[in-house]
Amino acid sequence: MNDFSDTLFIFTTAPTGLGHIRVMDAIKDGVPKTVVSYDLGIENIKASKIHEIGSRILPFIKLTEFYQTNPIAEFIVTRAYTRYLRRHNKGILEEFKKLKEKFPDKKKWVVISTHFALAHSISAVKKQLEEELDIKIYLCVVVTDDSPQRVWVVDGSDRTFVASEKTRTDLAKYFPKDRQDSVKTISFPISERLAQNLALNELQFVIDQLDPKKVMPTQIEIPISGAAVQLDFFENFINDLCRNNFEFTVIGQESSLTAAFFNKIRGFPRVQVSIGINPWQTVDLYESLFYQASRPAIEITKPSEQAFKAILTPRQRGGVILLLTGPVGRQEYDNLNFLIRNKLMPSEVEQKQLFVETDFSKWIAPAAHWRALRLPDDAMIASNFVKKLKETGIFYSMLSFVPEEKPELMSNGVAKIWEEIGKMLSLS
Repeated sequence: MNDFSDTLFIFTTAPTGLGHIRVMDAIKDGVPKTVVSYDLGIENIKASKIHEIGSRILPFIKLTEFYQTNPIAEFIVTRAYTRYLRRHNKGILEEFKKLKEKFPDKKKWVVISTHFALAHSISAVKKQLEEELDIKIYLCVVVTDDSPQRVWVVDGSDRTFVASEKTRTDLAKYFPKDRQDSVKTISFPISERLAQNLALNELQFVIDQLDPKKVMPTQIEIPISGAAVQLDFFENFINDLCRNNFEFTVIGQESSLTAAFFNKIRGFPRVQVSIGINPWQTVDLYESLFYQASRPAIEITKPSEQAFKAILTPRQRGGVILLLTGPVGRQEYDNLNFLIRNKLMPSEVEQKQLFVETDFSKWIAPAAHWRALRLPDDAMIASNFVKKLKETGIFYSMLSFVPEEKPELMSNGVAKIWEEIGKMLSLS
């Protein structure tokens, strides 16, 4: 195995939501001891605003979904957008030249990017930097959803990591034939801290929360997205459930979009609010929840990259039951399809039946194979749905989940990424 002693690793971040930060944080968790690394955060306010508008404003949501799902529109928009990104790289050139002064002895540079925008910009100046700085640059792109969108095809990337064989096959078609093998399937990179096994007393605490015969409050945590979407839903949902033996911890980033929401729910009973001043602190606060004595048994979240915690089992630290809100954007529909395809959640037909079910007894046995469920879009209906899932023992049955031995469903994705990087460097 390569010891990486002659290599500089550059982790790039962008302020377009917490998902990219969470994935990068997970990858950094597994960094080998011999790695010398540097975090490169390049502010792109325009990209952040585009992400916010495309996630919150209905006409723009519809527009985004249209070009993401219409092949011709996707091709046109992606081509124009990537050209824009490749031309706006002045900040990257300056930052990399400064890095050469800090690390003059490192001849191999591995850039790991969990955001396509930065990857395209870096790719555009990769050869120029190699010549000017007398280094060899390897660009590794980690796709943060199980979604084979053209925008993740980065010219000049040396490795592109995806979460499923289906996405690898679909995405590789967009690459030149001589580079299709550079697209690699790894199980989704979940933080190794969340993949740790629980101690017996820790597991018992989770079990007791979901046992319908016991009166212990059920702990629910809700990470608020970087774009601060679905806040009205969460306000009404929490307000009802917190008065019915459910306790909440809500985690999010301080911003003008979330301030009113956080102030409102602070006044609700059994609600704790934890606010980070930046994306990195927010991610740290989120992971710290799973080390507290009152660890959550349930997480309510968008079907973003958070949905891949379904790979974990209830016996692992981050293996909460996932209740997923309505998808926004093609990537979240694709993530739901990943879960359904791998039978980690009910099919669409079964889910619709669950929403109107009056007798849940026939679902107890199937629930032992689920890690996630969709929530109804209406907050009050969703609240009543959660109460029924607890009262009828569906949640309790979900704790019996036993994982299927499939490469895509392993919790060692971080280690696999580092293993693949080692192979890449050993071939150079």
